Amino acid sequence: MRITIVQGPFLPVPPLRGGAVEKIMSGLGPAWAARGHTVVHVSRRFPGLPDQEDCEGVRHLRIASLDAPSSSLRFRLAELLYCLRARAALPPADILLTNSPLLPMLPLPDRLGRVCPRVGRYPKGQHRFYRRIGRLIGASRPISRALAEQVPRLADRVVTLSGPIGRGLTPPPPAQAAGTRNRTVLYVGRLHPEKGLGLLIDAFGRADLPDWRLRLVGPWEVAAGGGGAGYLAELQARGAGLGERLAIPGPSFDEAALRSEYRQAELFCYPSLAERGEALPLAPLEAMAMGAVPLVSGLDCFGDYVEPGRTGFVFDHRAADPVAALSHMLERAAAADADAMRPAILDTARRFTVDAVAARYLEVFEALLAEPGGARA
Repeated sequence: MRITIVQGPFLPVPPLRGGAVEKIMSGLGPAWAARGHTVVHVSRRFPGLPDQEDCEGVRHLRIASLDAPSSSLRFRLAELLYCLRARAALPPADILLTNSPLLPMLPLPDRLGRVCPRVGRYPKGQHRFYRRIGRLIGASRPISRALAEQVPRLADRVVTLSGPIGRGLTPPPPAQAAGTRNRTVLYVGRLHPEKGLGLLIDAFGRADLPDWRLRLVGPWEVAAGGGGAGYLAELQARGAGLGERLAIPGPSFDEAALRSEYRQAELFCYPSLAERGEALPLAPLEAMAMGAVPLVSGLDCFGDYVEPGRTGFVFDHRAADPVAALSHMLERAAAADADAMRPAILDTARRFTVDAVAARYLEVFEALLAEPGGARA
């Protein structure tokens, strides 16, 4: 097959500035190329990266763009300009996979391939404007359900395909994953209000965990999806009473460094409050792949891989007192037998390796191309 990936306009590929979808596609493209498929990856132009290059069997084309504007109107205008430039550069293909919500709204010639939008955030009805779609790919089961409900005419084209964990995060045997772990509650991701980090700091401060530490790793800059300098200052002020038990070291985009973070922490907490913002967060899965025990909020998306008491813990973020709910669950998770849970945790993570997810994508693409009439409608 000839597969074209069109990335969104604001983060580079490879994921030098992070980005969940950028990490996902940076892993899937080479996996497909290794299986003999022709892969072209279109992304934003970025300092230090050539406009065109071949890497790991993937042809990279980089299109002029810029950092994400803070204004929503300018954000969409910048995305539209990027999509128009990208469309002009696209090669003939069988499959056109994109996470841009605007690109599938543009007139796209048949020669560019069957259009497969990947939906990684809760849909807001925009997909009703899509006309010529091969498959709508929901990143989790809740996203797929919402797509089918909002656009009934496309319900039979909706499939669920998760993203993979990083290529360097292959789950080891349980005995090796146990290792020597610190009494650390780790969070990795954007430092943004929707992630519930203020709630986590308050709950950690209330929990009876005197010899534990809390570590929040991720970007706070608005251009990287964070909440900005003001939000960082708010988190630091909220955690002032914790002293050296709280660390906010900034972002880490190096996979080896993140692997080390995951391997050292006993617990990984992802307390997201984004009821309609999360698809299938990969950071908890990456931590699970390295043997950390996950503790997540009650968002539906986490049900794809966290089974309470077996592969992790869930707290009720909708409770009347969510700080108390999370504080209680932190104490419970800290007291759990992590070694007994790790085999199930690691088995779950193995379903989300690059090879496993890449194979599922290819099955969907092959079925689409086998449909009568080429499956474009």
